[in-house]
Amino acid sequence: MFQGFVFSDETSALSDAEYTAALACLDAAKEAIERRAYLIAAEPECAALLMPDEGWHPDSQPSFELDGATRNAQTSYELLASGDRDIIAKMRLYGHSFTGYQLATLELAGKRPWLSKKLPDNWDQVLSFLAGPPDQAVFDYVAVASALPEGLRCAPPRKFGEIGWLIDGAIVNDDTYAYLERLCLMHENGLIDHLRARQETNGVLRIVEIGGGFGGLAYYLMKLFGDAVRYAIIDIPESLAFSSIYCSLLYPELDNRFEQEGPVRMPDAPGFSFVPNTIARDMTADLVINTLSLSEMSDAQIHDYCKSASAMIGDTGIFFEQNHQANHQGPGDIPPLYLKNLKKCESQILTASFPERRGDANFWVNADYQG
Repeated sequence: MFQGFVFSDETSALSDAEYTAALACLDAAKEAIERRAYLIAAEPECAALLMPDEGWHPDSQPSFELDGATRNAQTSYELLASGDRDIIAKMRLYGHSFTGYQLATLELAGKRPWLSKKLPDNWDQVLSFLAGPPDQAVFDYVAVASALPEGLRCAPPRKFGEIGWLIDGAIVNDDTYAYLERLCLMHENGLIDHLRARQETNGVLRIVEIGGGFGGLAYYLMKLFGDAVRYAIIDIPESLAFSSIYCSLLYPELDNRFEQEGPVRMPDAPGFSFVPNTIARDMTADLVINTLSLSEMSDAQIHDYCKSASAMIGDTGIFFEQNHQANHQGPGDIPPLYLKNLKKCESQILTASFPERRGDANFWVNADYQG
């Protein structure tokens, strides 16, 4: 099944029209950041909820740097915000803050310095020395993918500099397996079938993701449900810079919007809504998602998002989350006024990396849910 290795020069084509569209997304993200500054200046008490905190705070130091400098997710945003065409074309190589895996060096991000400068033009030549035999994530991917229906087998788009080992036509790396794990959990625990039934009844499926990373899960779910999805990503503007480019350019035919004013509602047209965490929302959803970012927020932010998720799922929706929560409240400690646990996800397919690597996964519903 191993068919070779795919390098970034093979997956980084970016047309003039795509580059222009990406710059428009960056302009929208910059505007959202400016609006946040004005809002906090007028209401300083809002900063605790609206500003990046914990692992995303501008002063956080998630990596060891030989020169002692502070480099973090804000560093990655600044690189992208420069508008450099080559950085946008290989954006995936600069997004390790979202997944904990530094794709550019094929290593867990905690073992590498932060990428704080544009990679050299000959980076693929460096990769040819770094890329050895397929790593464990590739073998895990093969084992899990072979046990799933073909439509659930993640295959990243050949875009934005995606790299990895080529397995049955799919580019596989640690990130690919992470998304496959989430789809597997949704499938084994009945969520995929439930959402298909909701889609058949309502026509367009409504999904809200809190903290959408670079847009990877949004891409896979849109592909899985045949584009008949209205997908909203709520995030800090710095992160929306990545996800809005990724999703908008991969699905340019859909109704994609970078929202700037609230209250934001979910339109009927299939497509993406990129929603800064600073604006009011009046959305209903069949599914609300959070993976790996609640545990990177302050307790106040966790509480606020869980309250918001409760409002969005109403009487019939489900909140799916997977997080490490050792040092935080987590959804399970939010008062029953908001959420109750419908199901702790189990798996007969996943390897021993679940749940140790990425945490337990759960379905949550409203506290008065009777279904």
